[in-house]
Amino acid sequence: MKRASPFVSRLPLPLIELDIRLTYCFGYDIAKPKMGTRFLKIILLSLLAIPILILQSSSAVAALITDVRFWSAPDRTRIVLDLTEPIEYESSSQENPPQFYLELKGISFPRLKKITEVKDRFLTKMSLTERGEDKVKLTLYQKKPLHATVFLLKPYQDKPDRLVIDLVDVMEEKKEIEERQKQREIRPKGTKIVVIDPGHGGEDPGAIGRGKTMEKSVALRVGEKVVHLLNQQKDIKAFLTRKGDYFIELKKRREIAEQYEADLFVSLHADASFNPQARGSSVYCLSLSGATDEAARILADKENRSNFLGGVISKPITNGKDELLPILVDLAQSNTMRESFRFAETVLKDLKSINTLKYSSYRQANFIVLRAGKIPSVLVEMAYITNKEDERLLNSNQFQDKIAKAIAASVKRFLEHG
Repeated sequence: MKRASPFVSRLPLPLIELDIRLTYCFGYDIAKPKMGTRFLKIILLSLLAIPILILQSSSAVAALITDVRFWSAPDRTRIVLDLTEPIEYESSSQENPPQFYLELKGISFPRLKKITEVKDRFLTKMSLTERGEDKVKLTLYQKKPLHATVFLLKPYQDKPDRLVIDLVDVMEEKKEIEERQKQREIRPKGTKIVVIDPGHGGEDPGAIGRGKTMEKSVALRVGEKVVHLLNQQKDIKAFLTRKGDYFIELKKRREIAEQYEADLFVSLHADASFNPQARGSSVYCLSLSGATDEAARILADKENRSNFLGGVISKPITNGKDELLPILVDLAQSNTMRESFRFAETVLKDLKSINTLKYSSYRQANFIVLRAGKIPSVLVEMAYITNKEDERLLNSNQFQDKIAKAIAASVKRFLEHG
């Protein structure tokens, strides 16, 4: 994935620092992200910013864009605008040359940088230009015609009002699905397929440690190591749900595993707690009813909010009743749950040799990402990113290797005795 250049709108006055640095849940350290995004900077002149301050004291103040950033996935690019309040917008596009336009209403900006070069798979440039009083035009210069979806997200936790633009290469999206289906058809007889899911990504950094370690980054690095180790086995083919710093909604992560017709699904995460002493590894499975304990329920709620923080839905899902019933029926009529439990026990035994266990047995809760009806699925919390020692371990290449080897060994043993 190629990263963006800085592009943040900021009032250059010490009393109005609008350069928002966001983190995941729990209100941990607020810091500038180190991976996945850089910010495209727009510097507002100090003298021209003074009238904005005066306007802000009135009830009819126009909104400000405090941040513009983007992430690239294999089949799409996502652009996110952070706003001080909701706005109205109108969109249009043209095919030759391919460009997408968004007229933003109720936006106040003094002199804007007219155009910015962008190094992205689908975009070449983007520009913001004034269109009269409290109107701004955003232009995205595309390398090919793309399907655009635009939507607003309300403030939630540390996230402000956001305007999200998804530019999707429909043909590339179709090719991705076809390639997964092809892999299941061409695999040699007896070969098992494993899908490793690095949690979070893109707009959703996951939990953040005191040393600014991001859950999404650690999960991806360990996931890459696990897949590499598994692909060295002649009877196993392993794939990642995401290969870079971009967000995939929880339901699509499961669908990717189903498109591969995977024999096993493992979602990788790093835990977090208000208690800085809490540490250790743990393993979770889906629950067909309630959570095994309150801690498991809280963790599931946190992970399920990933959709909202990543910019998919208009409100957080905590009970998942929208789609759960048919999946639970399917699970109850198969041995998928039993196999998930068996694999969870195997992973715990291997993790115990390299790190403290938070729980000696697997826990259960309603994790949306684990609802793959016919695929044994577990969620592994590798360590507590909010614990000083565990965060040090998560950043250690040696520990990442150890935990990747432990998970790969568990997968191999589980599939051999399946």
